[in-house]
Amino acid sequence: MVKYKDFTAKLTDTYARFREQSLSNRRIKHSNIKPLIEKLGNNPLFSVSQAGLSVQNREIYLVSIGTGKTKVFLWSQMHGDESTATMAIFDIFNFFAEKNEFDDFKSEILSNLTIYFIPMVNPDGAEIFERRNSIGIDLNRDAVRLQTPEARILKNTFGSIKADFGFNLHDQSIYYSAGKSFKPAAISFLAPPTGSDKAITGARDKSMKLIGQLYNVLNDFIPGQIGKYSDEYEPRAFGDNFQKWGMGTILIESGGLKGDPEKQYLRKLNFILLMTSFVSIAGNEYLNESHDTYESIPFNEKDGMMDLILRNLSYRTDEGNIMVDVGINRTEKNTDSANSFFQVGRVADIGDLSVFGAYDDIDFSGMEISAGKTSKKTAGSEEELSRLNFPELYSQGYTSVKAGFEFAGEYSAYPINIILKDCPDEENIKVDGPANFIISREGKIKFVVINGFLIEIENPAKTVLNGEVVR
Repeated sequence: MVKYKDFTAKLTDTYARFREQSLSNRRIKHSNIKPLIEKLGNNPLFSVSQAGLSVQNREIYLVSIGTGKTKVFLWSQMHGDESTATMAIFDIFNFFAEKNEFDDFKSEILSNLTIYFIPMVNPDGAEIFERRNSIGIDLNRDAVRLQTPEARILKNTFGSIKADFGFNLHDQSIYYSAGKSFKPAAISFLAPPTGSDKAITGARDKSMKLIGQLYNVLNDFIPGQIGKYSDEYEPRAFGDNFQKWGMGTILIESGGLKGDPEKQYLRKLNFILLMTSFVSIAGNEYLNESHDTYESIPFNEKDGMMDLILRNLSYRTDEGNIMVDVGINRTEKNTDSANSFFQVGRVADIGDLSVFGAYDDIDFSGMEISAGKTSKKTAGSEEELSRLNFPELYSQGYTSVKAGFEFAGEYSAYPINIILKDCPDEENIKVDGPANFIISREGKIKFVVINGFLIEIENPAKTVLNGEVVR
């Protein structure tokens, strides 16, 4: 039998060879994966079929590989904006398609397992990079009523395969922390319960043991950043029902990781976890685990993380100066085409934020924070905007400029906000308000925050993804 730890080490070293180069960011569409799946159909190792059509008549594919008695079923992108595992699945296809030094490993996996994949359950949601399908239904709340064709396809595939193991592959909020660690839950697991009593059935027993093994593997990569998803029973969800109907189901949720906004490292970890699972299931190695490891994984803490926390700042109020922390989150907004996005920064909280962690956490002791200002000079054209001296504006405390022409964009591609109407400067910092600030020491401006992005005056490298347009 192959040993999963040796296998994992070799996968880590060689992963770049298998990474599907045409999938390089999270915003994957049906048109991106269709030619890749059609190519698989020309490889005798793979069986490719059309499991059905989405509401908007996009093909939902079922791909299988292997001849083994034990059946494993993986499905991804049930939610259209959760694509990390989808990318990893195509890396897995490349791994099996290529002849290489892993042939002995592959032979053992494929002679013991038959593996089935639905790489994209919700192609209509993926088209606009939104959670729900095109008629607004959350597919993961449609496992019982089966109102949508996508849910019926998933349920019918489950019924026809009668798999021993299932992998329910999702992306979770990047603002979950791994317990109270002040670290993001980069990956979270769950052996879904089969009822509110959370009984350990035979299927759930297998899931818990395999997750314990996967946790030990993952802990070598991201120690302290692994969580357990809420085990509150959800009677409408596929994972809970598949577990109840006898398939050992493992939920894998990809969250956030500092420096990995497009989740390419998390994609690699998904690849390693799933390949390790195949090896473990093929050799029954997971049976050597107890439940103790699974039970030791800390539960996710909802909203335990923020994008940016500015700590220990003096803030002037009517009651005098007080010390505050200011937490900022940035929300992605799809552009009209949904091929790209922009971000909107808002104050998530203000006050004592000592119980929260952040992807960027900075101590500003000895400095003062105040609301940003709008330049009194009006830019009369796009050309004038492009010629502005942004570092000079920052040094004067300006985080926004007025535009005296009809600016057509949904957001500002310039490292400053654009104001298109008469409005007074913000005087207070408030929760859910704009994240535009001045940070000073002894009256001299040292930093500005524009749309939730921090800029150092003396080193104004481009750190603003985009400014906001206020109409």
